[in-house]
Amino acid sequence: MDRWTNLSFANVATTSPAAHSIASDWADSLARGGSAEFGGEAEESAMMPLREATSRLLSCEPADVCVGSSATELLCSIAWAVMPAEGSNIISTRASFPSTVYPWSRVAESSGAEIRLAEHDEDLYTDPEGILSLIDERTSVVTLSHVEYSNGQRYDIRRFADAAHSVGALLIVDATQSMGMLPIDAPASGADALVSSGYKWLRGTYGAAVAYISPSISGKLNPGLVGFRSNSDLWDLRADRLALPDDASRFEYTTIHFGAALGLAAAVDELNEMGIERVWGHNSELADSIIEKAANFGISVASPLEDNERSAIVSLRLPEGLTSDAVARRLQDEFSIVVTSRAGLLRVSPHIDNNSGDVDALFHALGSILSDMGS
Repeated sequence: MDRWTNLSFANVATTSPAAHSIASDWADSLARGGSAEFGGEAEESAMMPLREATSRLLSCEPADVCVGSSATELLCSIAWAVMPAEGSNIISTRASFPSTVYPWSRVAESSGAEIRLAEHDEDLYTDPEGILSLIDERTSVVTLSHVEYSNGQRYDIRRFADAAHSVGALLIVDATQSMGMLPIDAPASGADALVSSGYKWLRGTYGAAVAYISPSISGKLNPGLVGFRSNSDLWDLRADRLALPDDASRFEYTTIHFGAALGLAAAVDELNEMGIERVWGHNSELADSIIEKAANFGISVASPLEDNERSAIVSLRLPEGLTSDAVARRLQDEFSIVVTSRAGLLRVSPHIDNNSGDVDALFHALGSILSDMGS
């Protein structure tokens, strides 16, 4: 029997067995023979399986996808490539995960751009109208988390893309909390870039991430991070020239944990084979069950419940006297159930590795904890 019931895919996934096996086999081959078992040709083509798998997931072309070691790395490179000018402004939310905003804040320090952050309410809900009201003719970038990490609020990417483009701005989306959880048609979304870590809803491991970069801008951006892999002719190692590829792969600049990337490709293909609509249906049913059972226990839900704003992240506000930190620790230590405490809320985030029995086990454990509190 598995030791853990992981209901926290918004934090760290239970790695896909296929991804784990491939990443481990790659590490073993390197330990055995170095380049004898992973030579130049294998290194040159190592990103392609993940680019192809991600393109199927996002309904785009492999040329529109690039691979990095983390979402933050890719966002930093994009931010330096865009370099919003002095006098322009960059729009985001105060509820965003820090890595969604920090790269732009750092660039703004150098360029003189202004950061504008929309406020949220006590449930960490950000009114979309409040974000839109910050956009003006000086806006250069709108950068959002597709799904907010704290309460699972989901934004309509198309709406914000249209608003950004109407003033000549770009929409850059951190899709770490949505890619692999729910359907995303990248071209139809209108986003100029979508970036995701690999170790959450995509069910990979640490060390690999992906980005979609719209072909309308990919060939125009000069990446903020470059290295030998940035050159279109990978093994032409002269230091006196750099010829960037014309597609999103210009953001692939260095050696990474190729085993993690190859494993992530297999994990994404599992989602493709299952069908992302089916994945979303499964996740939604589990989220519905969490919401229903929470109501039966008198536990309030901080996450949005409207269909167009919800996700598979359900954040619970516990009764007075219980802290989310303490309850998350007890669930893990006493019941082997993994959830996460975020911003004073108990965040539950089920995925395809979970079933209704896992949700039942969670609320059985919460019942015991609530009973202890009342005794």
